[in-house]
Amino acid sequence: MQEWRKTIGRSGGWDGGWRDDFPLDAELPGRVILDLEELDLPIPAVLLVRLRIFIDWHRSRARRVKVVLPERSSARQLVEAARLADPAIPSGFEGVPSVSGSGPDVVPRTQLTDHVAVEEVARLAREVLEYKLPELAPLGEATYMAVSELCGNALEHGTNELGAYVAVIRTAEPRWTVSLAIGDLGIGIPEHVRRQFPEYDDMFAIARALEPGVSGTGDRYRGNGFAETFETALISSASAARLQIHSARGFVQQEVIQGQRPTSGYPAPTFRRGTLISYELITALA
Repeated sequence: MQEWRKTIGRSGGWDGGWRDDFPLDAELPGRVILDLEELDLPIPAVLLVRLRIFIDWHRSRARRVKVVLPERSSARQLVEAARLADPAIPSGFEGVPSVSGSGPDVVPRTQLTDHVAVEEVARLAREVLEYKLPELAPLGEATYMAVSELCGNALEHGTNELGAYVAVIRTAEPRWTVSLAIGDLGIGIPEHVRRQFPEYDDMFAIARALEPGVSGTGDRYRGNGFAETFETALISSASAARLQIHSARGFVQQEVIQGQRPTSGYPAPTFRRGTLISYELITALA
């Protein structure tokens, strides 16, 4: 049988989840090998989400996907906790508690196909933020709301049989850091926002979605998840926070730096199916 191999480099870092190409191509051969042998920490949550979407999409097309686990024990522990090598495609939410120990705390990769699952994974995400770290407790509720809203939109407006995916990682070295990612293969944020603002291009539509009260549903009670998450970060013990969104041909980044919230964006060099969101929170606590 012919095979296609994808090799992931040493470290995902801040941007590793965006830059690699994970083709969702119906023309690939029947055997796919995902080689993570050289992968090392730090591994961002957005990379776990991208890998899980890639694996599940190809397996749903009856391809055989083999995952080669990392050689380094710390990276292998995280990949195993995220269950990337698990061949099963779940039919709904996997209610697995976060993994706690000497390594990172992880909410395993999670496929969401209904709103009960959305609420449960939002609760688990809040637990990862607050567990043994009371200084981050104010961010927990805002993150719960952001996860609930985004995943709810993905289920309501996406045309994706796989649903939405969430991964959360909390690490202690060199400083307490929370990495949260959400991804789906639905219609994407730009198309969703253009239901209300049809004149916006991809990048501006994403930036507009970050503003308070903006929702493609037109409901004035929706659309505050991102805004409230960052407002809470501004008054929490976070020393830095970064939100990155890539959808269609738009890429937007919003940061919290010294009490300010700059936003930048540019047209993405490649089209991204669906939506990928990465949220990183770094505290001043060593």
